[in-house]
Amino acid sequence: MKSSMLIPRNFVLLIYASVMMILVMILDLAGVPVKSFGIVPLSEVHLIGIFTAPFIHDGWSHLSGNLIGLIISGYLMSQQSCFKRATVLIVILTGMAVWLFAGGGNHIGASGVVMGYYGCLLGIAIFRRNLIGVVSFTALVVLTYYANINFFATLLDFSEQTSSEGHWFGFFSGLCVSYLFRKSP
Repeated sequence: MKSSMLIPRNFVLLIYASVMMILVMILDLAGVPVKSFGIVPLSEVHLIGIFTAPFIHDGWSHLSGNLIGLIISGYLMSQQSCFKRATVLIVILTGMAVWLFAGGGNHIGASGVVMGYYGCLLGIAIFRRNLIGVVSFTALVVLTYYANINFFATLLDFSEQTSSEGHWFGFFSGLCVSYLFRKSP
C-alpha cells in the first residue's frame, strides 16, 4: 500500500476504526447488547472494556462528536512516527486508569483516545521542541476551534452522562506517552 501526503498510511487505520465504530452502533440499534462491553470500574468481568469501550457509543450524536474529534486529532497524530505505539499505549493506559480510578457507571466512547491524541500532540510540541510537533499542535487547536470543538470545555465537562475521567485520563496518558517517546525520530 503506497502512502500519500494527503492521506497518511496510519490514518487509514483510523478510518477502519471509525467504520468499526459505526458497525458497532448499528449492532446496538439491532438489539445486540454491545454496551455491556464498556468499562465498569473495578469489575473484573469488564476488564475487556479497556480494549472495546472506545468502539462503543451511546447514540449517533455521541458517535459523531467523537468521530469529528478523532478525525481531526487522529489525522495530525497519524503523521507522527510513534503513532501506532502511542495509540496502543493511550488506549491501554486510559482504559486501565478508568477501570482503576473512575467513578461508577459504564464508561464508553472514543473520547479518551481523542483526548489522548490531544495530550500527546501537546507533549510532542513541548518535549521534542521541533517544528512539526508545534505545527501539528497549533493545527489541532485551529481545526478544533473552527470545528466548534472547545478543548477545555471537553476536558472540564463534568456532566452526569460524560466520562470526565476518561477525558482526563486520556489527556494525561497522551502526555505521558509523548514523554516516553520524546526521543523517537
